[in-house]
Amino acid sequence: MKKCGFIAVLGETNSGKSSLINKLVGQKVSIVSRKVQTTLSKILGIVIHNESQIILVDTPGFLKNKKSDNLEKITWDAFRESDAILFMIDASKKDFKNSIALLKKIDPQKKTSLVMNKIDLIHKPKLLEIAVSLDKTRNFENIFMISSVTGSGISKILDYLSKTIPEGEWIFDENEITDSSFEKYTSEITREHIYHRLHQEIPYKCMVKTEHYQNQADGSVKIVQNIYVKNDSHRKIILGSKGNKIKAIGQAARQELSRLLGKNVHLFLHVFVGDPSSVIHD
Repeated sequence: MKKCGFIAVLGETNSGKSSLINKLVGQKVSIVSRKVQTTLSKILGIVIHNESQIILVDTPGFLKNKKSDNLEKITWDAFRESDAILFMIDASKKDFKNSIALLKKIDPQKKTSLVMNKIDLIHKPKLLEIAVSLDKTRNFENIFMISSVTGSGISKILDYLSKTIPEGEWIFDENEITDSSFEKYTSEITREHIYHRLHQEIPYKCMVKTEHYQNQADGSVKIVQNIYVKNDSHRKIILGSKGNKIKAIGQAARQELSRLLGKNVHLFLHVFVGDPSSVIHD
């Protein structure tokens, strides 16, 4: 009997939501970065487990002291559309006031499970103490203790989700793992490598847009991407001395794209100041 349902993954920024979805799907569909707030829109990760098609919605985390009304609207829209919620925390943090405040905003009737991430960084007695404390805020369906880096505890989440979603025909084809277009998917990979290398210098609103891609006769693919930043100083940071930074970013992104796509990738990157609608390309 087939089942299909939407699961929203909520939590504070950098709690490990994107890493969790990638582990559940078994392949990267959402970018992972040390930089706060790298998920700028909903991304669906799709996984099939025990005849159930589980559609995971990765949402922007909640920012503190920043103007993020639109991002929060995306998050709460995803919450309302979902059949259940995975509420994620970074168990290695010392303060859970913001997480508790978010939990109190969730409708008590919505099925919500707590996912405690980074358990490998904290002693078990402390984990239990945190779990008991948060469980007083609301009655969780389940409490999962995981490491989204090593994958510990992931299978238990899949078993639970496959049972809790409603009966229904699958929405996506069996071999689909995300609803992102090729352009968006490849752009996100490059954006991740920008943050990995320049997370202290470049703001999270840096944008990457895949302008063009073409399959080649030898089976490879040519991808042309534009990187948009706020001002010329950010452009110079991304380019680096004699272009060394942009070359390193391009090489790392090309290698990962080649691995994910299963073919050789020829990646061409260009950096512009402004947003895509205001830049005139030569």
